[in-house]
Amino acid sequence: MLLNERRAAFVYDAARLAAIAAGAPVVPLPWIIRETEFRLQFLDVIRKQCGDSPCNSPEELHDSWALAYLQMGWIYSPDYSREARTHPDLVPYHQLGTLEKDKDAVFIELCKIARLYIREPDPKEKAAE
Repeated sequence: MLLNERRAAFVYDAARLAAIAAGAPVVPLPWIIRETEFRLQFLDVIRKQCGDSPCNSPEELHDSWALAYLQMGWIYSPDYSREARTHPDLVPYHQLGTLEKDKDAVFIELCKIARLYIREPDPKEKAAE
């Protein structure tokens, strides 16, 4: 698995576990079974977040997420439905509750962890095995 894919899987599934632990009303499916369209856009987000100029604003990241979802055909609804592509978080950042704002902040921190600690193996360490 490529570096960016490993980072994406880590960030996504760790954010998913954080949502479960926080009792979030919307808990996404595990990374491994997410649809290709979603995974491709998420890989791009992780590439940017683990690059030289990551976004450290939860509001900007939320706006970017919302735009990506809208471009994939999702619309706002107070009820979440994968089948109907409706999501209650497709609102401006300032309208989100604390739980959802916290989720965006956690995402930024998970990206920092991925950038710092998920990297290509050191060939010297591999040779020593």
